[in-house]
Amino acid sequence: MKEMLSRALEEIKQQGNYRTIKYLQPLSSTRIRYGSEEFLNLCSNSYLSLHTHPAVLSAAKEAIDGYGAGTCSSRSVSGSIDLYEMLEGQIAHYKGYKRGLIFPNGYMANIGIISTLISEHDVIFSDELNHSSLIDAIRLSGAKKVIYKHRDAKDLERRIKKDKTKGERIVITESVFSMDGDVAPLGEIHTLKEQYGVHVFVDDAHGTGVFGEKGTGVEEMFALKGKMDVHMATFGKALGSFGAFVLSDPIVIEFLINRARTFMYTTALPPSVLAASLAALKLIEKDTSCKEALWHNIDYMRKHLHEAGFDLKESMGPIIPIVVGEDTMTLMMQEMLMRKGIFLQAIRPPTVPAGTSRLRLTMVSGFTKDDIDYAIEALIDVGRKMKLI
Repeated sequence: MKEMLSRALEEIKQQGNYRTIKYLQPLSSTRIRYGSEEFLNLCSNSYLSLHTHPAVLSAAKEAIDGYGAGTCSSRSVSGSIDLYEMLEGQIAHYKGYKRGLIFPNGYMANIGIISTLISEHDVIFSDELNHSSLIDAIRLSGAKKVIYKHRDAKDLERRIKKDKTKGERIVITESVFSMDGDVAPLGEIHTLKEQYGVHVFVDDAHGTGVFGEKGTGVEEMFALKGKMDVHMATFGKALGSFGAFVLSDPIVIEFLINRARTFMYTTALPPSVLAASLAALKLIEKDTSCKEALWHNIDYMRKHLHEAGFDLKESMGPIIPIVVGEDTMTLMMQEMLMRKGIFLQAIRPPTVPAGTSRLRLTMVSGFTKDDIDYAIEALIDVGRKMKLI
């Protein structure tokens, strides 16, 4: 086996897709130490910089003192402490749904929800660029899979009309696509839901806390808050903590409690994580200043990168893809930026399609103008040297 794995790894290296783990030390919401050097972190998903907010840290510490370091059991056995009930109720109210259920993380949530609610008798219409967790969940469900063109509601409608499956019909999409930063046409998808009676599952992991006037997510931006059949999102991005949740009708939640294997058979989240999420949620419910600071930074960065000639695709929001194309060229740009004190990772296949390797830049509210100006200068210099602009 080791010889076979060694050959496979060597092939990965030759393709320019070899991955290594970079062990680093966070210094602040925007800076890290890697090795002996300090870097400006341009690839954090903590969009509101809440993972270092004093109120969030204080809540986590208090929970450890009051509840201990861990639950040490699945929720159905002995791990469903009262913090779960508080957080599930609060996130459902915030998002406009009747009931919520917390999972350990987004991958386990998507696997558990989709493989439990959907069967081999059903058909799933899936955006061609959906996240790997959604793709794997669809495979596990055993349902017929129909792929529609990325963000193309007309193609989706054609495929819905053409399909003759007698079971349930479900559209699955991310709200904000994690590698491209573009937004699903939820308004048009909801129209198809009403017109053809399809169910809609939305993964709002990268929309929560960022989009909409109140920051509740992309559904709010389309005036569709609480209108989808199943809504999944996470606490581990803009909310700065960890864990995921599903929101839906109470009967759906009850069924997941009784049948979702990734909910039933895993150790519950530690109290500190739940308390941190509760604190972060309370912060963004009563004050949108972090979101406003984030969007100020987003607009400033996007304006200057566009003016410099970078192609940012159809992205909007904090995820800004700088598509390079070749794997080795993308890695070279990553190394050149690191020499300038910029921590920005190369994203390569299989995470993105072959030929679309990129630098996935993300903006956070904690950046100062000086931080962004320095990043812009470094990106433009490297982009010109690599003849990308």
